[in-house]
Parts: sequence; structure tokens; C-alpha cells
Amino acid sequence: MAPLSIAPLASTSPTAAAEMAVCGLRAGLSSCRDADAWVLHDPRLWLGIAFHSLMEKARRGLAGPALVAAWNEIVERFAQEAGLHQFDRRFASAVHWPNYYLAEERAISAAADLAARSTPPHARPASEQQPTSGTEKRLVARSGRLVGRPDRFNKHAVTDYKSNLPDQTTAAGSEIFRRNRRQVQIYAAIIAEVCGFWPEKGILAAASGELIEFDLNPTECDAEADRAVHDLEAWNRRLASARQSADIASPSAQACQNCKFQLLCPAFWPWLAQHQAAGMPLNNVAVTGRLKYVQLGNDGDVQTVALEGASASVPQIATPSLVTRRSIHGDLSQNPVGAECRIVGAELRRDGRLVAGMRTVPMPIDQIPEIVIRADATRPLDEVQVA
Repeated sequence: MAPLSIAPLASTSPTAAAEMAVCGLRAGLSSCRDADAWVLHDPRLWLGIAFHSLMEKARRGLAGPALVAAWNEIVERFAQEAGLHQFDRRFASAVHWPNYYLAEERAISAAADLAARSTPPHARPASEQQPTSGTEKRLVARSGRLVGRPDRFNKHAVTDYKSNLPDQTTAAGSEIFRRNRRQVQIYAAIIAEVCGFWPEKGILAAASGELIEFDLNPTECDAEADRAVHDLEAWNRRLASARQSADIASPSAQACQNCKFQLLCPAFWPWLAQHQAAGMPLNNVAVTGRLKYVQLGNDGDVQTVALEGASASVPQIATPSLVTRRSIHGDLSQNPVGAECRIVGAELRRDGRLVAGMRTVPMPIDQIPEIVIRADATRPLDEVQVA
């Protein structure tokens, strides 16, 4: 199995800057294209992108039955990509996406309403034929050191799509909002440098239709963009001095509780063994241990997976076992007793039992790739994943 390589970066992005502020290893994995194959993605984000993509088409004059066809085309593209991914294939049918039909109805209705109110492009004054705006347009600023692809921007606002919006009444939600706001501020600074204007507002948008809006201050945005470049240089120096990938990690309850790279991370699991129940959520439980047995159900699809010598992210687990489906979560029945396994994305019931859902991923450790550092190979700008 080929290892995942982390190399110095020639540029950073608003997303990478947010990751660097939380954990250096998380930022490195976010920049590694091959690591994406080891992440279970959230269909709510696909729904958000599909919704706003349909709205963009409506602004450009698409209307009537064509809106339904456009929606189906966008969704089908995500579903096909999911079917090719080792974890996402459980979402290869859109009916398994959370609140899919509600999101579909709302998207088509909102797009139809917008199309009815919009002026067709050919009927607009010549000065408005080419508005200063963009959708997922790649922009490069700060002499190539800062790269961004805003979901949508114009002179009024820069919009960033999220799978769901943070609850700012909680400490964790407030911190997530702060990081999200900083991303948008950096996008605004990039847009100002490249396009010559400052968007007035930042918008965080979810597939549910919820929005969080905030004003953008040019001085604050420029400061965040400059700090992102500074953090890039510091991250590259830290990477150059690291002997192994765990050396650039910063494991903590805040950094790890919702990290999409839990399954891969060589720093998270040793930290978990020493800091069990250190503020970790009950709806995203991580467990590691030796395989005690895998028992198949009568239908041949259900499998009960039991571990021994387990470490978990919560202390209330009655027994380290859970029921999964081979068609969704993968087949563990071929692994020998005693094999080291990891489980992420499980949920804890009130009786202390683990429950597997659509977000759960069990995996033997010997099937998880190693993460290596290639400090002598700076990654070219075009190979860096930007957001």
C-alpha cells in the first residue's frame, strides 16, 4: 500500500489557513490529494453546492422544467463520484442523503421564484452584461502565495457553502464560526487584490437555507490574509524539522473531535489512549482495539463487530461492539481474530451501547496507509488542493 505523502507547500488557501491554525498534520492531509480517498464526505455539503449552483443557473435565465433537469444533473454527478469512493459509495443513491427530498423541493422552488424575478441576461444594459462576480473561480494573490476558489462572490458578498452552520451559542460552535469567518475574510482579501473591489458582506450558507451574514472590514481581511502567508512559512519550517508526521500534529479534544482524518491520524489514537473522554462528543465516537470476533447475521449482510482491549473517546461504553452492514460499512469478517481495528463516526446510545450509522467507518489498521513526510519536495502550486 502506497503511503500518503506530505510535502512543503508553495501556497496556502483560506481552508488550509484554517487547518494550520488548528493542527499542522490536518493541514498537511488536507493538501494531499490521495488522502481524500480516506475521508467520508458529508452529502449535506453536496446539497448546498447543488442548491447554490441551481440558483446561479436561475440567475442566468434557466427556468421551467429545465431547472428540474439541471438539479438532477448536478445531483447525479455527485452520486456517480460517490459510487467510485471506497467510503462515499454508501451515498451513491441520493435518497440516502440527509433531508434530500426536502432540499430538492426547496431548491427547485427557490430557483423557479428567482428565475421569474430575474431579468434575462440579453435584456440587461450593456454595462451589466458581464457583472464582476464569479462561482468557484480560481484566484491567486500575494505573489502566488495565497490561492482561493470562492464558492460565489460579487461586489455585494462572498459566499462560502457549509454542510451545516455552527451553533454560536456553544463554545465549540463559536470557535467554528470564528474559523469560518476568517476563511471568508481571506477570500475577500484575495478578491480585492485580484478583482479590485471589496465585497461588502460575508455569507455562510447551508443546504437547509440558513445563512449567517457579517460585515467585511478591509483592514481586518488584509491582516488575516497576511497572517495566512506567515502561517504557511511557519508550517513549512515545522515540516522541515519534523522526523515523522505525528511531530506536526496538535491533538486535543477541540482539534480532534470533528476531524475528518481521525481514521488516518497517527497522533490521534495515542492521544486518545491517554485522554479518554476529554470532552469528545457522543455522536462521533472513536474506538480502537483488537478484533474479538465478527458474527454474521442471518441475512449475510449484518455483522456484529466486537473489540477487546479497547480505547474509546467516551467512557460510558458498556461493551466495545456494534452492529454494522457489510454493504455499507465494509466486510470485516475476513480479518483474523486479534487484528487491530479502528472505528470512527459511531454513536453512543443511552444504555452505553455503540450504534453504527451512515457516518460510521470501521477499518483494520493494516489496511490504513502510512503518512510520510517528504520535506525535500515542495509541492507545485497547481497540485495543491484549494478551496
